[in-house]
Formats: sequence, structure tokens, C-alpha cells
Amino acid sequence: MNRILIFMLRTTLLPSILSLLALAAAHAETAPPLRVVALHTVLTEIAREVGGPAANVTGLVAPGVDPHTFDPTPRDLATALEADLVLATGLLLEGYLERLAAQPDARGRLVRVGEALPVILSLAKEAHALHSNTRELHTPAGETDPHWWHSIDNVLFATDLIRVEFTRLRPSDAAAFAARAQAYQQRLFALKSWAAHAVATLAPARRHLVTTHDAFGYLARDWGFTVHAIGGLSTDTEPEPQHLAALVQLVRRLGPKAVFAESSASPKLAQTLAAETGARIGGTLHADGLGPAGSGAESYETMMRHNLGTLTAALR
Repeated sequence: MNRILIFMLRTTLLPSILSLLALAAAHAETAPPLRVVALHTVLTEIAREVGGPAANVTGLVAPGVDPHTFDPTPRDLATALEADLVLATGLLLEGYLERLAAQPDARGRLVRVGEALPVILSLAKEAHALHSNTRELHTPAGETDPHWWHSIDNVLFATDLIRVEFTRLRPSDAAAFAARAQAYQQRLFALKSWAAHAVATLAPARRHLVTTHDAFGYLARDWGFTVHAIGGLSTDTEPEPQHLAALVQLVRRLGPKAVFAESSASPKLAQTLAAETGARIGGTLHADGLGPAGSGAESYETMMRHNLGTLTAALR
């Protein structure tokens, strides 16, 4: 009886089990790439670096587009809801995010990367106009700064966070995700070393960053700059006249050689400030993400090299 049973197992069940295992292995090898939608250009780059061929990453916000004012089309929102994973900043950067998050299909797919990172808060406008880079971790009058990508440490952290999310969705590719994340992080460490040497050429007393809106708090924290911003944390707010007047007086007193325009904002405010203070326009910074082709800021590395190189050259 036992011999008959063993024979039946060998001739019927065992081949079936082996066939199922082979099918499962073939499916694993031909599994379609993860569908990932990123709502910021730096998140798009990180996701593509970590995911490689195992992730099909769609950047909803194109390079050079202001994420503060970007308004997705219904097709954009549908693309996000069809994805396996949606990577956002949060921190009030994306004005449409709560509308997206409220959709049933977004449940379990939306990751607010910026809200998982160390953040700083900007003081109320009045205090910020006079004390500029005075920032606190907790203040009732403050706003959370969403421009997390201006800290290389934050991008290192975000890379790990995205690797973990990809691994959760596709554990069979965990080793490949880890290897690609590590390779990208090695480039970030090299970038951080370059940045330290570049900033060291600029005397601390000259590290006054006067620009269009308050986007460089993380860069200032990391590299010892003091930010004097014409506008607030978002490009869609206009500065109050008394704030601009106070900033003119402050810049005259501090005497920086240059003020800076931004690629995602009109240069008129920076030009007005330069004319009123005698400073020159030191260049155009990329405040809100990666630049389009030909901008010299198409990748995270080139964006950071452009921004820090422009600052240090103009302020010496």
C-alpha cells in the first residue's frame, strides 16, 4: 500500500508541485516593475536610482516646475492612484496632497517622505525679518520648512526610506535595492565632502544668503549660512512692504556682495533689493528642485554643486 501511495505521489503530485514552483519562479523573474509616482524631482531621482529596472518611476512634477504652485490634472491624479507607491514630501509643499490622500485607492500607497525626516521651523515673519536664521524646533508661530532636499543628510536618509518601501513591496529584490541605494549614497558622501571644501573657502562672516523666498534653511543649517529671504516658505506668497523695507536696511548694514535670484521665481524682487542696497545679482539658484535639460542642475549632484558654487564664488 505504501509503495502504491509513494508511486502515486511521484507520478502525479510531485510533477504538479514542481510545475507550480517553476511557474512561481518564472513569475518572479518576469514580475513587472513596481509602478512608482514621485511628486518632487529629487524624489524622482532617488526612486530611479534605488529602483533601477525593478521600478517604473513617473515624476509627476517636471524638472523646472515650481512644486508650490503645481496643479495636477485629473489624469495626473489617476496616474498616482494607479501606482503601487506614491512618494510625496508633505509638509504642505503639495497643495493638492490631501485631496489625493482622501481617495480610497491612496490608502497604504502614499508615503510622505519629508515628514519622516528631521525638520526645522521658520519663526514668524516679523522675527524672521530681523533675525533671519534664528530657527527653533518647536514654536507655535512657526511654519515647517518643506525644502528638505537642500540637506545632503536628508537625501541620504530619504534614500534609505525609499529602499525600505521598495523592499516592502518587492522583497525578492531586496539585495538589488540595497546595492543600488548604497552606490547612490556613496556619491552623496562624495558630494558632501566636496561641499565641505567648497564652503571652507568662504569666510563665515561672508555667509549671508539673500534670496527670493525662504527655501535654503537646511543648506544654511548644514553649512553655516544665514538666510535673509524676501518672501516666505512658499513662492505663492508676496512679501509685505514693511518686510522688504526692513530687509533693505539689514542688507545695507551687513553689506553682502551679492543677492540671489531663483530659477522658479521672477527675478524682479531680487533686482529691486540689489538696486536698493548696492549689491549685485550673484547668480540664479535652484531652490525648488532639479532643473530642466541644459540648466546645469539636471541631477541632485549638479544642482547642489551649482548652488554652493554660485554662493561661494559670488560672496567671496
